[in-house]
Amino acid sequence: MTTAPQHQGPTVADYGAWSSPLTPAETVAAGVTLREFGSDGDDLYWLESASDDVARLSLLCSRDGQIVEITAAPMNVRTRVYEYGGGSWGARQGTVAWSDDTSGQVMATSLGGLTMAITPVDPNYRYAAFVPVPEHECIVCVREDHSAPGEPILTIAALAWPTDDVVPHAGTVLVEGADFYADPTVNEDGSIAWIEWNQPAMAWDASALRAGTLVSIPELAVMHVHTVFDGQHDPGSPVSIQHPKWASDGRLLFMSDAAGYWNLHMWTPTRGIRQLVDEAADGDLPMWQQGRSAFALSGGWIYYASWDAGICSLSRVPAHGGASEALTSVSDVDGLASVGGTAYALVTRPNAPAAVVSIGAEGMRIEHSPGVLPDPKITSVAHSLTFEGKHGQVQSWFFEPHNEDFVAPAGQLPPVILAVHGGPTGVATDEYDPQVQFWTSRGFGVLSVNYSGSAGFGRAYRERLRGQWGIADVDDCIDAAESLLSADLADQSKIAIMGGSAGGFTVLAALTRSSVFSAGICRYGIADLVAMQEGGTHKFEATYNDGLLGPWPQARKVYEERSPIHHLDQLHAPMLILQGLDDAVVPPQQADELAAALRQRSLPVSVVMFAGEGHGFRMPATRTRVLNDSLSFLSQLFGFRPAGTVEALTIENLPGAAH
Repeated sequence: MTTAPQHQGPTVADYGAWSSPLTPAETVAAGVTLREFGSDGDDLYWLESASDDVARLSLLCSRDGQIVEITAAPMNVRTRVYEYGGGSWGARQGTVAWSDDTSGQVMATSLGGLTMAITPVDPNYRYAAFVPVPEHECIVCVREDHSAPGEPILTIAALAWPTDDVVPHAGTVLVEGADFYADPTVNEDGSIAWIEWNQPAMAWDASALRAGTLVSIPELAVMHVHTVFDGQHDPGSPVSIQHPKWASDGRLLFMSDAAGYWNLHMWTPTRGIRQLVDEAADGDLPMWQQGRSAFALSGGWIYYASWDAGICSLSRVPAHGGASEALTSVSDVDGLASVGGTAYALVTRPNAPAAVVSIGAEGMRIEHSPGVLPDPKITSVAHSLTFEGKHGQVQSWFFEPHNEDFVAPAGQLPPVILAVHGGPTGVATDEYDPQVQFWTSRGFGVLSVNYSGSAGFGRAYRERLRGQWGIADVDDCIDAAESLLSADLADQSKIAIMGGSAGGFTVLAALTRSSVFSAGICRYGIADLVAMQEGGTHKFEATYNDGLLGPWPQARKVYEERSPIHHLDQLHAPMLILQGLDDAVVPPQQADELAAALRQRSLPVSVVMFAGEGHGFRMPATRTRVLNDSLSFLSQLFGFRPAGTVEALTIENLPGAAH
């Protein structure tokens, strides 16, 4: 007689101490990057992190049902225009141009498969937003010129056409005079359009859409320039125009937030501007990077993404206007494209890695997803939490602790990490992120807050942070934490706040303002706004703070008052400070001053400096160490022993022995 095996239920263990197969190293390795999605003819293109080096991006092409790699090691497809890059490649009629970060050159592959450099090795020049124009045998792009002292000069330029006897050169200027240019688009008839704007505005504050004609006789030039729409001319009613694209029938399509949300518009020389989509939802996100394909024409429809109160959907509208319809919900959309009468998108999803999908009336179908499909037993799918804050309604995403092999003791509430996105004009989504699952599979909750100023909620919501950075964002994060406590979703003694860069600034400000947080983890956070302003920053963000804080130097007192470094005597919580030694935006000295203030107050503190890292951690070894040290830090503070092999972090001023 045999006895059937007994089902063994989940193990009872404290929140935070659950065993997870997502080790720090495996979590970093699981983060496959896909971005910069687009098409040319019958081919789809995108960037993907290389299988042999997750820090290197390769240009891939889906052609005739096969995925081929256009670029090979050691080439890393990336541009540093505006420091944030984007628009790293462009293709038309089989000619592909891309920026190689390794050499700094623009490379091109001709229709016959020959690859060559079309710009010389010269660190003074950067290029982005490539548009091959075979009709005029040139490649139009945005050029950033650092050859003269002072701020770089941005222009729209033409590069050499790839031929057997091409002589690499830095390009010919076509359009100049504005502070910034982005996303040139050229139709087959020579019509050209672009976005431009001037300081102190950011592209999402106010910009202009201009158009002209590209000619090559007697020489290459842009003629007959005229303004399609100028969102800068009335400071009292600014409008942001983004991501123009010519349709094959001569219509110019673009996104405009003239009605309060980025909606799809069209323009023709004879009929002027017409709004194609009228929704109280954003069809675009702030243009931190060049080259995003915000919509795609396919089969009599225009497909686009729509962000409504934090929820992202793929939608479509008839190509010449009419009722729009939502097709399916996703977490986020990197870009859209059309091939052979079918629309495609690069999306992120709540319970699976990023994917290239085909889309239609029936929804979407997965075409390519290189990431490892996560185990649903340890995958937390976020749900939306909305609360009333001091400045109005705020949306957030809550990832609850989830691991089917474990359950917490009865009555125990979980530790929660409140994640602050960067920007601050960024956005938090419910997308599957191995680094979030690293925490939730161990018994942590993670709350990602779309505080005032976040993208995807319309202009009025973005404007809630105007002049209020360090106030509205901090209030919203404090209110979010208190809302968790009111709903019994978190242990009141175990709420940590975590963020980097601008998010790190909010972390520091929050820790000097409220005792609701029990710990802070700050990655290269901005502590001294005055020092950052006086030290200078890159041109793209040189006047960003004018809108967030006030014009410099007239508003110097505001910068001083909002700088956490001047309120370190009010720090109350232990901190883990993570800093790159090569950071040109936040000098390591600020991290040292933060640590000194915490030591003076006898608060637990740990400082980890990373050689070779700048403003943002790129090396897999660094990102692995960050996860290890963050887990060790919180486990020692919150009093539990983490499962698995976790290297103990040394914490100064920690009462008792480390776990």
